[in-house]
Amino acid sequence: MAAALGMGHNTNSMLVTRGLTEMARFGRSLGADPMTFLGLSGVGDLVVTCSSPLSRNYRLGYALGRGQSMASASKEIGQVVEGVNTVKLVKERADELGIYMPLASGLYAALFEGADLDAIISSLMAGEQALDVEFAAQENKQIGSTV
Repeated sequence: MAAALGMGHNTNSMLVTRGLTEMARFGRSLGADPMTFLGLSGVGDLVVTCSSPLSRNYRLGYALGRGQSMASASKEIGQVVEGVNTVKLVKERADELGIYMPLASGLYAALFEGADLDAIISSLMAGEQALDVEFAAQENKQIGSTV
């Protein structure tokens, strides 16, 4: 969406970084090792999803950013865009668990509530975030400890 709105590489890198942070935060709250998100299934998939015109999620976002409707963009792509349902499920679960996920909430608002994309991206850029990365394990483990 940001690319279609003419936003540059700095905005895209901010969105990818914040997306990765939210993925790790969400996963950690459900018991996952946050370091998992630094691998191919985390960073690797996220970079491609956010930057490749071959990605269905990217193509849908680009179409929505150009002003197309969800129905029109989905029909044009002609395949399931899995990110749409994922955003819905993640946002609902994050709300249930009280997990801070402004990017997921913004995407949800854009996809399902018709919120203004420029306003969402501006609020993400202006919003304060405690950490850009959250990859610390939930509990400190002492290496080599024989407790």
